Amino acid sequence: MSRIRRIARKAGNRLKAAGRRMLGLPAGPAILMYHRVNEPGYDPWELAVTPAHFDEQLAWLKRRRTVLPLVEFAERHARGDLPRDAVAITFDDGYACNGLNAAPLLAAHGLPATVFLATSAISADHEYWWDDLERIVVGAPVTSMDIEIEGQSHAFDLGPAGDLHAPNPQRQAAYKALWQAMRLLDPVERRALLADLARRHGMPQTGRSSHRSMTRQEIQTLAAEGVISFGAHSVNHPALSELSREDQRTEIETSREVCAELLGEAPSTFAYPFGDYSDVTVDVVREAGFAVAVTTDADVVRKGANHLRLPRLQVGDWPASRLSAALNA
Repeated sequence: MSRIRRIARKAGNRLKAAGRRMLGLPAGPAILMYHRVNEPGYDPWELAVTPAHFDEQLAWLKRRRTVLPLVEFAERHARGDLPRDAVAITFDDGYACNGLNAAPLLAAHGLPATVFLATSAISADHEYWWDDLERIVVGAPVTSMDIEIEGQSHAFDLGPAGDLHAPNPQRQAAYKALWQAMRLLDPVERRALLADLARRHGMPQTGRSSHRSMTRQEIQTLAAEGVISFGAHSVNHPALSELSREDQRTEIETSREVCAELLGEAPSTFAYPFGDYSDVTVDVVREAGFAVAVTTDADVVRKGANHLRLPRLQVGDWPASRLSAALNA
């Protein structure tokens, strides 16, 4: 198995395991991980939760759990007085739907949440690269696709014209293969490849509003309203453990600086992109000044857990009954 394939499989497995393993975990304090609150369409990584299900989940959490801001959750854990039923709600990446769809529901239920920002995406005029790739491969009005990546040619039979809500197996396979091939590329090179892929296969450059990132103004408005707090999630959302220590430092420290400039104070929380980290990554996060960092490792937060390696549980597009079953295991 190639290095790229191995790293890609590890990241994909971490995301999916975060949801699947919940049913086998003991009850205890938990940090919940979300990404998008929107209608899912084709959702290859199972990251979207519909507003209706999110509302239902929040109502259940409000009745049955002690929901705390992430910073307070970590502080009480350190003091040893974290309630066994404590929950913190987090979102990765900074999708606009976190503000448009999730924030009003959080406010209606009086529950706090933390959104981790990949800062290069703020106010971007394109989708996150993995979403843009999905949009192009699944929706292209062509039956075949080809691209050269780092000197290697990739060609795919896509079958019938694309359906963004129900892609055929050929398009799903092509998407996963190209995701693996592009994941470790330089962000500038990857963006250029995506633009070329779209242009040559009849897809517009403009992304979908349902998948866009937050703007600076949206972030500042949400921060002022007080329901959502913000943490850092790197600049370009790389697999940090695959970078040199200095490149990791640049990604981590720069994202903290951008958040500080945007919000008026430096964030104290960080989320590892793709859930990917090493001992070096944790050291750099500590040196950058973060007090709390979260992973995608699927577990409840146990006594003695390292505050720079806190596990989280990915929540799927579930009714409240399934969330209840998972947290009451």
